[in-house]
Amino acid sequence: MRKKILLLAFGMLLSLSATRSYALPSFARQTGMDCKDCHTFYPELTPIGRDFKLRGYVKTRSDKPRYFIPVTMLATASYTVADQTTTGVAPLDSSNDNGTDRTNLPQALNFFYGGRVWDNFGAMIQATYDGPGNSIALDSSEVRYANTLKVGGKELIYGVTVNNNPTFEDVWNTSPAWGYPYYASEVANTPAASPLIGGLGAQVGGIGAYGYFDDMIYAGASVYRTTKNSITMPFGAGSTPPSTTVKGAVPYWRFALNHDWTNQSLEIGTFGLYADVEPSGLDHVSPDHITDVAADAQYQFMGQHNYFSGRFTYIHEGQDWAASAPLGLTGNTSDHTDNIKLNGTYGYKGLPFGDVSGTLGWFYTSGSSDNGIYNTGAQYTGSASGSPNSNGFIIEADYFPVETVRLGAQYTIYNKFNGASDNYDGFGTDASHNNTLYLYAQVAL
Repeated sequence: MRKKILLLAFGMLLSLSATRSYALPSFARQTGMDCKDCHTFYPELTPIGRDFKLRGYVKTRSDKPRYFIPVTMLATASYTVADQTTTGVAPLDSSNDNGTDRTNLPQALNFFYGGRVWDNFGAMIQATYDGPGNSIALDSSEVRYANTLKVGGKELIYGVTVNNNPTFEDVWNTSPAWGYPYYASEVANTPAASPLIGGLGAQVGGIGAYGYFDDMIYAGASVYRTTKNSITMPFGAGSTPPSTTVKGAVPYWRFALNHDWTNQSLEIGTFGLYADVEPSGLDHVSPDHITDVAADAQYQFMGQHNYFSGRFTYIHEGQDWAASAPLGLTGNTSDHTDNIKLNGTYGYKGLPFGDVSGTLGWFYTSGSSDNGIYNTGAQYTGSASGSPNSNGFIIEADYFPVETVRLGAQYTIYNKFNGASDNYDGFGTDASHNNTLYLYAQVAL
């Protein structure tokens, strides 16, 4: 019965969208362009989409704009099948379930203010209802000011961004805020190790500046601080207290070289941050020191019907446990992790029944063995060897009956999980037991 209700809900969402396919999200209504002009397949940006964001979300229709409300709602429903899932409280996701499958209806409801605010100021502000967590909070958001000037006869786009998630201001799909997988199950078990730079959304707030010269050279820098107190508290509304508390300033940097051809583009770059982090639940202690340094690259081909994107990201994290080691929270005084993601998407637009795309991704994590961090003695989530090493593949197929609807089927395969392929947790659990089938439907209005 639960599955039938979910299928019925999916059908209702599709029916609603099919009868209102003209109702594009707020950016499209503001610019008068189709979603496909700015996106290969959402959320990946085309050169036009990157230009729109860099210029502060302020581009409007060339003719007299019709009245519109700059608000978009994005609804996501999903179904997860895995040997082990976490519980949730979203409708149809009872804690009495058998633990191997979860229906999240909704998984999330996102409400956006997206578009021009005034003059050269624009914004993308997002509030999210999280179904499994049964909570609502300010999600990744930013306000921008942008302008242009001529330098040596070439255009320089420059701007200021105020946001609450390092890498959210980025315009390529290789950084954590916008990288693949774009959507994932919230209730599936995942590896223990992940870089700090991908986990600070709504935990910090800050301000930064950027410049993009001659559609080729991008440079930006921002400074963040905790949302636990003081002036940045509104950036973490709904997620207080922060689960990760940073002390003092957190500098973030981004540099990229980009080249656009008629229907192709190539970017190579680097980004990173440095943060002093208090051990979880402890205040007024000397912090740990975390440094993330990344290299990335993205290639796009955009034909009349055929699209291809290739993306690569490597993040090295250095961990100095100046606070945690003396408190016995780690087994080593310092550690490191290395995270690699390599993925490619092929899509075809213009079929009689809609658009389709397929993605193949590979992920790899390795790092120092630390019994104090990873060998927690917990079934499914722990590592008997104290190792964070994990790797595997993601296979995904997506169908877009109209621009504002996305139906996806994603399968994640683990070759190694938390240090081993077999019996990684000491309770007989193999890495393959975390293989996950994730089905989802999205509608944007």
